[in-house]
Amino acid sequence: MRFEHLEDWLAWQQTLHSQKIQLGLDRVARVAHELGIMQPEYKVVMVAGTNGKGSITAILESIYHRAGYRVAAYTSPHLLKYNERIRVGKENVEDELLCNAFDLVDQARAEFSLSYFEFGTLAAMQIFSKLPLDVAVFEVGLGGRLDAVNIYDADVAIVSNIGLDHVQWLGSTRESIGHEKAGIFRKGKPAICGDMEPPGTLLKYAGDTGAELYLVDQDFSYQREDKGGWSFHTPTLDWKDLPVPNLYGDVQVGNAATALMSLQCLEDELPVTHEVAAQGLTEVCLSGRFQRVLDGCEVIFDVAHNLDSAKVLGKNLLELQPASRTYAVLAVLEDKDVEGIIGAVNRQIDEWYISELDSERSLGAADLQDHIKRLDPEAVVKIFPSISKAWLDAKNKASRTSRIVVFGSFLTVAEVLSLQV
Repeated sequence: MRFEHLEDWLAWQQTLHSQKIQLGLDRVARVAHELGIMQPEYKVVMVAGTNGKGSITAILESIYHRAGYRVAAYTSPHLLKYNERIRVGKENVEDELLCNAFDLVDQARAEFSLSYFEFGTLAAMQIFSKLPLDVAVFEVGLGGRLDAVNIYDADVAIVSNIGLDHVQWLGSTRESIGHEKAGIFRKGKPAICGDMEPPGTLLKYAGDTGAELYLVDQDFSYQREDKGGWSFHTPTLDWKDLPVPNLYGDVQVGNAATALMSLQCLEDELPVTHEVAAQGLTEVCLSGRFQRVLDGCEVIFDVAHNLDSAKVLGKNLLELQPASRTYAVLAVLEDKDVEGIIGAVNRQIDEWYISELDSERSLGAADLQDHIKRLDPEAVVKIFPSISKAWLDAKNKASRTSRIVVFGSFLTVAEVLSLQV
């Protein structure tokens, strides 16, 4: 074995490939064939989308686990530990299992170099192939058509929604991005879209591919109920009195409805009752998605890092009881719609505590300050040498009636969360 410890494997994988992100399936498919893992014996659910795919994955994982099925999940990125990316029975896999899988991938790849994400994807598939699973939920990393997980043919393919993000890889319009995300659809297999206004490219791809397309408000729908719950409807199903998912925000009901449509598509093989689905919704958990904790004052962790997710964050903040003062701890990647993100929450923020991320793709703190000042010349902005120092200063400044919002990137939230454990 090349390395004995997980951290050594991960550090080496960061240097193995010449490009941090390289879309394409050839290298991954060749290594998967060599490993003998191209034909999974379990049901595969694949989840793509600009936002919401992590929530949908967690909801499906929770419900299938509650139903007694042997369920696995592959997600990215992680917040605190790499092991969060690969879960079996809602539990993170152990270091030893990961190292053994990395070793097998390393041996099988021969002369092919693999990106960090490709290495991890193959390791997850290798681990899942050795377990008696009923279903595995794969969250797409970037796009869909050329993402590493797409070497598998999904039994159910989901696109949560389509917004503008990762434009340098996926294109600068919803039409181009919709085409890329629809690339996980397969002939004769269910394809679910939770976007209220799906771009024509997604509809065309589904039609050209021969996928069985299910659209929200056409083939399935949901409605909030007066007593606080919600209902889910298809032409053959009417589930009422469902609990709101244990995830904050109205948007999560839409994510849950999209997940329930996926359940219905696999109903013959993996039946789930209303009662079990309801319990699974109450048990779902997902760190870093409007995660509220008390730490002297209220602290909100949110990985919002594009315009659509920032708009949801702003809406959620508006719904809370006003705080005496709200501090933002913020750092972002340079390829994001920075002014869109800031503008979506600007009216809810009194002071900005900003820094740079530990990433070559980080936006400089001075540039971030310029964006904030461009939107609000009177904004109070303080620059710090690290997110940790920005967080500690905000925490020292905040009173019990204040609120701190940590957002802008998975990396931003992860750095502050790591100080909480």
